[in-house]
Amino acid sequence: MKKDLLLLLFIIGFAFVACNPSRRSTNPNRPNQPSKPTPGKPSPMDTVRWTPNNSGKPPIGGVPGKPAPPKAGDTYHIAYLLPFLSGQMAGGAVPEKSRLAVQFYAGAKIALEQLSSELRIKLVADVWDTQANDADFQKLLANPRLENASVFIGPVRSSHVQSFAEWTKERRKILISPESPSTDLTTRNPDFLQTNPSLRAHCEAITNHIRKDNRPEAVTLVCKQKEADRLPYFQNANAAIGGSSRFAELIVPDETTNFNGVDLRKYLRAGRTTVFVLPSWASQDFVMAFLRKLKDVKGSNRIEVYGMPQWRNYEAIDPEYLSSLNVHISSAAWLDYSVQELKDFQQKFYDATGTIPDDDGFNGYDVTIFTGRMLSRYGLSFPERLDNGTAPTLRGKFSFDKIFSSGAVDDGRNAPDYWENTFVHIPKFDKFGFVPAE
Repeated sequence: MKKDLLLLLFIIGFAFVACNPSRRSTNPNRPNQPSKPTPGKPSPMDTVRWTPNNSGKPPIGGVPGKPAPPKAGDTYHIAYLLPFLSGQMAGGAVPEKSRLAVQFYAGAKIALEQLSSELRIKLVADVWDTQANDADFQKLLANPRLENASVFIGPVRSSHVQSFAEWTKERRKILISPESPSTDLTTRNPDFLQTNPSLRAHCEAITNHIRKDNRPEAVTLVCKQKEADRLPYFQNANAAIGGSSRFAELIVPDETTNFNGVDLRKYLRAGRTTVFVLPSWASQDFVMAFLRKLKDVKGSNRIEVYGMPQWRNYEAIDPEYLSSLNVHISSAAWLDYSVQELKDFQQKFYDATGTIPDDDGFNGYDVTIFTGRMLSRYGLSFPERLDNGTAPTLRGKFSFDKIFSSGAVDDGRNAPDYWENTFVHIPKFDKFGFVPAE
């Protein structure tokens, strides 16, 4: 059944094969007739034109001293670079690793159809299969038809993003990276947008959440030696908030499998809340060993524990530990299923694909809606306007910050290395699962 659903989504993603970008489709729900791709040369999997809404609704006004908003009828070319892994299909079987691309594009198509009735501009969307390995991706970069697009969404693999960031920077194209949450993919590239918060953003969000109600003396960072390079993110964020104290640090050897020889009692504060932070996700057993030891020694003391997004998928941790230790995690996305807009998207996704969207499906929709609306408001200068506020999404919101190299400052004249969405949710475990924290 799982493979059948994947195959259905895969067919939908491939509905428009190698279409000629110059041909116009007057009906966005009807594919153009495919042309035969040239052997050995990657060609777009999908090229679709969405025509504008002619309702006469005016675009949002511009900012004084900045270029005027796009005119009705302006056309913008968007290209999606996603790992569908069509080269790995054998006997009709769909690779499991292509699920991200299939889900993401299915969500993006729903967003594009919505934008076609919402905006006064035209969007032309091409979809390319990046495959998996770097050699195939380099062949794709050599295809001159990539030059047709001004805005790119994807690729996904970090090595692909890094090389493509240079390709787009040289050509002054806009690149939106929806997956690879890294801090060192590109430099001096103000048209590069990273929508997935980095580890640094998660650590800063956790620190800010802790410091709302706790002093630095209440906090201990716990990790293995190989994870110690994550601790400066917390310490720097704490210093930026203010206060004379650093967080305490408990760094254990990498081979640690339990905390039997570690005295956690000395970190507890009688009558006051004690906070532990574990920026660890590689070993579920290590996390469980810490929680078990902490529960054994906590007594009547109030404890809070902060962990990483991966903890939400841990199956071997007893919910009792998560509840009694007031466990929080960070999360790049949070889906509120009571929101009508989210329910509407789920229904549209199911009607189109026969299955429900996962996080990648929501992500494809969110990133595409954001891109289309920003193009409608500001045209290709929209990266310059990212500090104007936040943009709501189904998964939360986008709130972009300028990211500069170490030592560089934002004096209003320096171009950032890139833009990063730094909004991170901090859910807390309740009786039956994680819920938004107050």
